[in-house]
Amino acid sequence: MSEYGSTLSSRKAAAIAAVLLTLIGMVRIASTYAVLSQAFDEPAHVACGMEWLDKGTYTLEPLHPPLARVAAAIGPFLEGLRLPQVAVIQGWSYDIYSAGNNILYARGRYRLNLGLSRLGILPFFPLAALVVFCWARTLFGDWPAVVAVLTFTTLPPVLAYAGLAYTDFPLACFVAGSLFAFTRWLEVPSTQRSVFLGLVIGLAMLSKLTSLLFLPLCILAIVVCKWWWSRHSVLTASRQWRLRAATLGLALLTTCFVTWAGYRFSIRLLSEVFENPVQDIAKLDGVPESLKHLVLRIVEINPPVPAPALFKGIVADWQRNHSAPPSYLLGRTRRSGWWYFFVVDLAVKTPLPFLLLSIAGIVHVFGSVRSHRDWRILAPAVCALTILASTMPVKVNIGIRHILVIYPLLAVVTAGAAKRLWEMRARWSRFAPIALSAILVWQVVSTAQAHPDYLSYFNVFAGRKPEHVVFLGCDFDCGQDILRLSETLRARAAREVSLRVFTSADLSRMGLPSFRELAPYQPTPGWIAVSIRGIRTGNGLQDIIPPDGYSWLDSYRPVANVGKTIRLYYISEMDAKLGTLHKY
Repeated sequence: MSEYGSTLSSRKAAAIAAVLLTLIGMVRIASTYAVLSQAFDEPAHVACGMEWLDKGTYTLEPLHPPLARVAAAIGPFLEGLRLPQVAVIQGWSYDIYSAGNNILYARGRYRLNLGLSRLGILPFFPLAALVVFCWARTLFGDWPAVVAVLTFTTLPPVLAYAGLAYTDFPLACFVAGSLFAFTRWLEVPSTQRSVFLGLVIGLAMLSKLTSLLFLPLCILAIVVCKWWWSRHSVLTASRQWRLRAATLGLALLTTCFVTWAGYRFSIRLLSEVFENPVQDIAKLDGVPESLKHLVLRIVEINPPVPAPALFKGIVADWQRNHSAPPSYLLGRTRRSGWWYFFVVDLAVKTPLPFLLLSIAGIVHVFGSVRSHRDWRILAPAVCALTILASTMPVKVNIGIRHILVIYPLLAVVTAGAAKRLWEMRARWSRFAPIALSAILVWQVVSTAQAHPDYLSYFNVFAGRKPEHVVFLGCDFDCGQDILRLSETLRARAAREVSLRVFTSADLSRMGLPSFRELAPYQPTPGWIAVSIRGIRTGNGLQDIIPPDGYSWLDSYRPVANVGKTIRLYYISEMDAKLGTLHKY
């Protein structure tokens, strides 16, 4: 009885520790709201979510599903804000950024409205931590699970995107939850677990369409692990697979129902979904001709389409990947991307202690699967490696947020490494506990120093100028320092400033002094504020301004760095004339 009581007490203590670590992470996230201005895509997500809530439709921009966007718009909606008039840009395209800005600036309460939008994403953080804790505890025990929660809740990329009104963190939460639920379902394919699996997969699909890439591949990898382990018991395995096939239909039905419900059970004729379906199909690159012919036959039938915005989003996502927007890596910009982009991105955006524990954990689970006689310990590591491999042919190489889902999986893996290191104290009674403690302290301290600039966090692998490695897609600059710029200029009593900053904010409503756009190749006197990404690539994702348009600023020393992303200069009339003479 005493042993049972001790075990129960240990489980409670571990659960309490995990909850406290999660609460600390939530406080860290919420404390960034008032410091960081809007990230580039936040107004777009808020506007689309507001349409779902206010109008009961989802037509403005179907590139992303509605779940995370609705979560981001709930706070402003409950505050009484509604969807403003949305301008049409061309055809079926809408100016969702301006509409979102009008929501954020409504009633002159920008910080409050932005904070309310971000607050809608915050609940996904404890949900993700719960998945990490439960999965790690199932595989490795109570206190290793606490280590997993500690490493996960101190990761700068996790803290960054859990604090933005973006779609990436909800995706990470529900994809990890889906994979954990799938391993549980493979063990016991009961009706209850089938419904739960379908529910979580449906929520993942409603978070972001990348789930359609990650989930099938990871599920296949888990099935291979399960099959490989049970391949010698052919009769037993075949019976088990028949039982699972019988309940799989229930999970798929639940997924379809949840997904359709997320799109408000909308249904439209195919001809009403796509403006020119025949032309759209012809433009699809990389699709087999036989499949195109099949789709064309369906177009002729013109059937009703459930959740039409979902299918429009899938097509738009496919076209976006094949259009290959510009990517930046190691000082070069190109459209075709790099197969190793996300490997490099992960290596420089992840704290070193977490990387060490992750690598050690992967080695440990692959080396000990036979002794543990449990295929389940392979699942998180195999899924993490599968996700990394699946991104290699992807041409949209923008930032770490596109593989954010890898972090909860690797956090579970770190629990295995921590357990193994702790068990080594039998051989090295002093070294093992000290080494584990040192790694965890290193993780906590190094990431605490990054506060509140989690978006622009880099480890030592990136060097002193991380912007030379990666910085597009919010890896470095997502427009988050405009509020700081306003405060800095106000403190320096600047009356006028020339700007070249990367942002989706309405600069006329950000409390800035009188400003004008900084022209390229033209030394200008007075106050100048330039985003580092503007100096590196002109103006980021656009090709209007050549990459060296602001390289003339390299001849001057900034008077201040605003946050991590903006350089502030003051250039006298004489210095500007000298710069012009020097140029010619």
